[in-house]
Amino acid sequence: NAKNIETGKQRLNRTGFFENVDVETVRVPGSDDQVDVRYKVKEANAGSVNFGVGYGTESGISFQAGLTQDNFLGTGNRFGINAMMNDYQKNISLEYKDPYFTIDGISLGGKVYYNEFEASNANISDYTNQSYGTSLTWGFPFNELNFFDFGLGYDHNKISNTQEYYQIEKFKRAHGFDRDDGSIVLDDFYWSASWTRNNLNRGYFPTSGNYQRASLRMTIPGSDAQYYKAQYDVRQYIPLTQSQDFSLLLRGRLGYGNGYGKTDNGSDQLLPFYENFYAGGFSTLRGFRSNTVGPKAVYVGGCPAGGGISGNNNCYTGTDDAAGGNAQALASMELIVPTPFVSEEFRNQIRTSIFVDAGTVWDTEYDLKDSSGKYLYDYSDPGMIRASYGAALQWMSPMGPLVFSLAKPIKKYDGDDEELFTFTIGQTF
Repeated sequence: NAKNIETGKQRLNRTGFFENVDVETVRVPGSDDQVDVRYKVKEANAGSVNFGVGYGTESGISFQAGLTQDNFLGTGNRFGINAMMNDYQKNISLEYKDPYFTIDGISLGGKVYYNEFEASNANISDYTNQSYGTSLTWGFPFNELNFFDFGLGYDHNKISNTQEYYQIEKFKRAHGFDRDDGSIVLDDFYWSASWTRNNLNRGYFPTSGNYQRASLRMTIPGSDAQYYKAQYDVRQYIPLTQSQDFSLLLRGRLGYGNGYGKTDNGSDQLLPFYENFYAGGFSTLRGFRSNTVGPKAVYVGGCPAGGGISGNNNCYTGTDDAAGGNAQALASMELIVPTPFVSEEFRNQIRTSIFVDAGTVWDTEYDLKDSSGKYLYDYSDPGMIRASYGAALQWMSPMGPLVFSLAKPIKKYDGDDEELFTFTIGQTF
């Protein structure tokens, strides 16, 4: 059955364990109606090792050490231990996943982590978050293409060094914290669920097929912060030629989060500011500096000479520091083309594309108005869409995956920071 043979090839490709999968049928000697099906595979670099010093346009100088293996000891299990430090983050994590925990294909994974995040160094309004936590995740295959995940977890967040910004002060007041409190501590237990559909023709550099993922994370009632956060991602690859040298990639992302219930002092729960959505950078809106697209922090305090806007018995001053929002919409159209001067042998290792990105981030709970009822710095408007165009090059090099992009904004707003060139570098073995 030729269809079943091709399905077997696609299954092997989707594992991501193999760089190439070829299939051939050989007639069984002495039989007119039987063939042997042989799959020839070339193992991909399923593991990654991070050692030493690197540099990225978004993270600055970074120090990394760790090991991740998607096919640990040939078992197909994923194991990872990683430590990382860059301009804005220090992180160490340990994770393990058995994709076939039961014979029915149910997977089980676990993770523990510790993280320090310095928001001001990530182009975000000033605060420091020291967090740690753990989680367990179960995966349930529904059929060949659809998978469901369910998880339980715990997060501890200690927020300090907050500045007097309206968005942060609003969250602190809702939870009964004073403006002068040096730090706030939040302990949250949560459950998560996700659905994934994947019929891409290969794990690396696909040229046809569809990938979708919808996820929901919600804290359990009684947690210090009661909120939910949902996200939907989709990628559609459309081959434009029979050889699939030319393909069209359509991408989209929608995100929304908010609080539910009341705090101890009777205020409405809000999405914590440290869970906000952001945009800008190589993974969201190329051509814009990382995290700078969307609502900006509004300073609360005495009016400086010659500046500021009065409202609600306070003085508010706009800044260029990103505050993020509780809603996000992103879209991209990318034409994948053959890479010039690259032989057929290396086509599966290098990808060139021309793209257009568009999207925005906004805050549906933003309600800062003056005495006349007019918004001060209206960040609740979803119509402030940014757009950019450019070209990208991805290379599965001997030292790991490299991604380069050149992009130029074609629609921007005051306060948006441009970034013409971005790159990321990883290491594999």
